[in-house]
Amino acid sequence: MYSIGVDIGGSHITSGMFEHMNKQLMKNTIVTLPVDNGASKSEILSQWTEAIQRTMSISGVAHVEGIGLAVPGPFDYYNGICLIKGVQKFDSLYEVNIREELSSRLNLPGDKIRFINDAASFSIGEAKFGEASTFRRCVAITLGTGFGSCFLIDGQPIVNGPNVPEQGVLYDKYFDGHMADDLFSTRGLINSFNQLTGKKVDSVLDIYQMAKENTTAYEVFKDFGSELGKFLKPHLSLFNAEVLILGGNISKAFEYFGDKLQEQLPEIKITVSKLNENAALIGGASLFEKGYYSELSTTLKLMN
Repeated sequence: MYSIGVDIGGSHITSGMFEHMNKQLMKNTIVTLPVDNGASKSEILSQWTEAIQRTMSISGVAHVEGIGLAVPGPFDYYNGICLIKGVQKFDSLYEVNIREELSSRLNLPGDKIRFINDAASFSIGEAKFGEASTFRRCVAITLGTGFGSCFLIDGQPIVNGPNVPEQGVLYDKYFDGHMADDLFSTRGLINSFNQLTGKKVDSVLDIYQMAKENTTAYEVFKDFGSELGKFLKPHLSLFNAEVLILGGNISKAFEYFGDKLQEQLPEIKITVSKLNENAALIGGASLFEKGYYSELSTTLKLMN
């Protein structure tokens, strides 16, 4: 059985074919195209369609079980309706039924097109096939432009209940008077460096490249790891998390902040994703794993 996993980013789309029997993402089928998120509905959907069609063509697969798309919220994941507005991206897709649009463009039945939150998709890929696959209770976070999170038990996202934050999200929680998304993200690291040095950098990569020789850059990462651990500790403890998996571009600097993060979370296994961006593709494709979607559907109705 084959299905396509798709990762919708703010400025790109990536798609790839997943072969379920051997549980392998066919890397030669991975297609990434730039997307102008301020373009018209027709232009955006045309780019999404082109990427998926290229993956289909490259794979040579005659029958695709379906297409699972990892999409940022807010989004009606169960019904396939985009609810993003007021954030200067995808404004033209607000209240558009993406399932119907893609069904028409790809000539596929609507039930062959499914949706999942992007952070949840990354987490599912890791929990089912990645570094967290041997653990029952997993928390996955993505550290990049924003701060994504997902709580899972046996590979199933948990979005409500007494032991998880609402929707499983942490970005909107406060720590030392600041929203977590403003601290544990690209802009958070850049702001820390700028405030400490009075010098301006444009990216986390700039800080990372300086960290080997620049004491201040090194300390910025150390502080980041320590503060992230302090923030996460009560949430992971309440959930009885066994493993914390990190993804996103900032996780590539784990060598500089990992020890301080582990100091704050001594009871939890911490690991960096080896699947990286492919985890979201695998998570999307997993929506067509036998029996999995029926178990997940109740959660999708609550997820936004």
